[in-house]
Amino acid sequence: MKRRIVLLAVTLLMVLSLSTGVLADNDTLVIGTGAEAIGLDPRLETDVPSFERINVIMEPLVKFATNMELVPALATEWDVSDDTMTLWFKLREGVTWHDGTPFTAEDVKYTYEWVLNPDNGAPNMGLYAAIGEIEVVNDYEVIFRLAEPNAFLMNNIARMPITPKHDGDRADFRQKPQGTGPYKLVSWTRDDRMVLAANDEYWGGKPNIPNVVFRPIPENATRLLAFEAGEIDIFQGGVVPQEITRLEEDPRYVVQRTPGTGYNYLGFNTKVGALSDVRVRQALSYVINREGIVKNVLNGIGTPGIGPVSMSLPWFNPDVPRYEYNPDKAKELLAEAGIEPGEISIRLFTNENPDRIRIAEILQYEAQRIGINVEVFVEEWGAYLARVQETDDFDIFILGWSGQLDPDRAMYRQFHTNGSNNYGKYSNERVDYLLDLGRTVPQESQESIDIYQEAQFIVVSEVPYGFINYSEEVGLHHPYIGNWTVHPYGAAAWQDVHLMTKNK
Repeated sequence: MKRRIVLLAVTLLMVLSLSTGVLADNDTLVIGTGAEAIGLDPRLETDVPSFERINVIMEPLVKFATNMELVPALATEWDVSDDTMTLWFKLREGVTWHDGTPFTAEDVKYTYEWVLNPDNGAPNMGLYAAIGEIEVVNDYEVIFRLAEPNAFLMNNIARMPITPKHDGDRADFRQKPQGTGPYKLVSWTRDDRMVLAANDEYWGGKPNIPNVVFRPIPENATRLLAFEAGEIDIFQGGVVPQEITRLEEDPRYVVQRTPGTGYNYLGFNTKVGALSDVRVRQALSYVINREGIVKNVLNGIGTPGIGPVSMSLPWFNPDVPRYEYNPDKAKELLAEAGIEPGEISIRLFTNENPDRIRIAEILQYEAQRIGINVEVFVEEWGAYLARVQETDDFDIFILGWSGQLDPDRAMYRQFHTNGSNNYGKYSNERVDYLLDLGRTVPQESQESIDIYQEAQFIVVSEVPYGFINYSEEVGLHHPYIGNWTVHPYGAAAWQDVHLMTKNK
């Protein structure tokens, strides 16, 4: 297996190197993260680490509160017509960009038209494809007129921060953006730190803490050591599972937990070799010991995966096929497919996330037991995403989704033939039809539930993904940190950082 061996001495050295002098004072909040951002342009990024930073610098029209309800951000009021074909927004007045330029409806129009222009290659363009026209009524009113219904569009609008018309085409905007948010980018030393300074003119009030520093530390154990040494004030996600009980019992730390909004999965390249046979994909899904992984790898953080839609949502289908751990069933399926033991060799890719590495090792072992050879490759986050998102040079991979708050978000990009994040090239005409239809009916209707439950049944049966576990969000901070609540949607963890306090 190709992975680094991290010795204790190296780990301790990394912790010591996090400090360039003294521990952070009360005027600086240090946030630990599990990966470096890919970029800082919301029109181009799709990963949680990037949006953790973006959502401190920039803002959407509406955003998700910790109870997952939509609340005002750059829009103070909004209205969706009964036929869902018209969306009206009243924008917040008196807001300025970080360079002092006034924020207006022209910025909103510019952002969405940029995303919808195919020449720009926005990866999430399909989420907004229903928008046919954007009308600027005046500086503080904008109307979206849809070309086709999309019952879930508001949820997607909550995840598109607005970019400035006067500056958004700058060549280095992705590395040096400006926004309307509570903090301004000061410097970014990749793989070391990103430094932000308070936007004293922020419409929501001057931030309580003058400076924010993001520190990417991929190794969960190293990040935890840095936290316990006082080098990091807070982090969400990537808590070492085996340490969770100790941390919860230690009065020196505060642990917050809440059900997440996503899942981790084993993705299949459905067009390559034996993996094009659904029976081979099903066989591999039968050797994912979901209960064992949640219990022994994740130490009870999260729950065993079933399908793409969370069990808490009304669209969840409890009757989809369940791939209980069953190596004998897996062997039967391989024999039925005419696969001899040792005949298949496949490559499994993952990133440096320690839990994913352990899961990869377990899957490697379990696959070997049913006669499938698996070689595991561990890559740096950016290189890994580029492989999965931009090439088809992989067989299987471990990845996850966050913020899957409705069935459209949880399925369209991933399983529609033309889905922007259909990395494994899965295709089913009936699924395409259902996912298109689901956008056109009221989301609270029984018809909507029926549509998405059928789509789930097909997808889970045909195994473009082997669903590993539903996520749980865990936050860890020192008691001197105040006014923060762990967010069910990891990308939004720091969107209200300006309200946080630090009294060390």
